[in-house]
Amino acid sequence: MVHLFSPRSIILAGPLSELRDGLVSAVRAAVYQRALPLATRKPTIIATQLKDRSGLHGGIALATRDVFGPAGIARLPADEPGAEG
Repeated sequence: MVHLFSPRSIILAGPLSELRDGLVSAVRAAVYQRALPLATRKPTIIATQLKDRSGLHGGIALATRDVFGPAGIARLPADEPGAEG
């Protein structure tokens, strides 16, 4: 996935994220060992501090971006002149 997306950040979540330092070190080593040098130039690899709430926070962030982004605003009904309501 690092080859395909070349992410700026890799955030580890879930039950294993509580093993913070050991897990981050192991993932970082695997990424640098297996990924192409161009894909590993500047990724930040961290473990989340949200523990089991990370999925909830991610879902809220995606929904907020969808609703309040340009496409979401365009979907809002336009006010018609003279309509009261």
